[in-house]
Amino acid sequence: MSSLTKAFRELRKHGYFARQNFTCCQTCGWAEVPDDKSEKVVFYHSQDNDNKMRNESFYLSWCGDGNQIQTILRENGVETRWEGTQDKRIEVISW
Repeated sequence: MSSLTKAFRELRKHGYFARQNFTCCQTCGWAEVPDDKSEKVVFYHSQDNDNKMRNESFYLSWCGDGNQIQTILRENGVETRWEGTQDKRIEVISW
């Protein structure tokens, strides 16, 4: 199992709606998040997955505690970059 998959499992254990390769784009992804899960969300969509498949960095859409998300990712071997603000997506640079 990949580090990224382990991290997403851990995010779900912490109450996040966490999905990989979820929908076609960010707009559709947010539209498909269940209303009762909208407070804690982490996903990347198929356009981001295209970058991932080329071994390029890609971005996570998220809502919740960005520091907690980054910690869980890091603890599972996923390297990220993030400006620390809620209006910026988290970049995954190594997984």
